[in-house]
Amino acid sequence: MKTIGKFTLLEDNEFESWLDDQEVSRKIKLIQLHHTFIPSYKHFKNNNYFRLCRGMEDAHLERGFAEIAQNFTTFPDGKIMVCRKMNKAPAGIRGANGFGICIENLGNFDIGKDIMTALQGATIVLVTRALLKHFSLSASDSSVVYHHWYDLNTGRRILKDGTGTTKTCPGTGFYTGNTVDHFNNSFLPLLAEDKVARIV
Repeated sequence: MKTIGKFTLLEDNEFESWLDDQEVSRKIKLIQLHHTFIPSYKHFKNNNYFRLCRGMEDAHLERGFAEIAQNFTTFPDGKIMVCRKMNKAPAGIRGANGFGICIENLGNFDIGKDIMTALQGATIVLVTRALLKHFSLSASDSSVVYHHWYDLNTGRRILKDGTGTTKTCPGTGFYTGNTVDHFNNSFLPLLAEDKVARIV
C-alpha cells in the first residue's frame, strides 16, 4: 500500500482488508463499471499510477467536476488506486451516481483496441465481488451496471440496446461486449464466489 496525497495504491491482495476498514455512511445500491478510454494501455508505464490519476483528475476538473470522478481505478498489472472517498458520490453515470460506486478500468476496451490483461481482468472481478459483499448486494444487472446502459442526456437507463444517446463504455469488447445480454452471459457468472476470473 502506498499513499501520495489523496490517492492510495493497493495490491490486489490488499483490497478486501482495506475495504473492511472503511466506514461508508451513504447508501450504496450499485457498482458502476467503466473504461478510461484515454488514458489507455499505451499510456501505462508500469510505474506511473499516480501521474495517470492526477492527470485524470486535472481533466475532470477542467470539465467542471469537484475532483476526480471515480472512486477506484484498476490497472493492467492488477493494482488498484483509491481515487475518491466512497462517502462521496462519484461523477460516473448521470442518473446513477447518488447510490453508486464508480470503478474506472484503465484502458480502451472497444473492439480492436486494448486487449485486457488477465491480471486486470481478475482484479476487476475481485473488486466488484468485494464491493457487492461489503454492501450486501446480490450480483445482477441491477446492482452492477455499465455506463453504456444509460442515456447521456436524460440519465435514464436504456430499456432497449441501441437506443438513446450513449457511450460504448466500458467498451464494445469488455467481456465480449457492453450490452445487458453480454453482461449476463459473460461477466455476471464470474461474480459467483466459486468462479475464477478469466478474460473472454
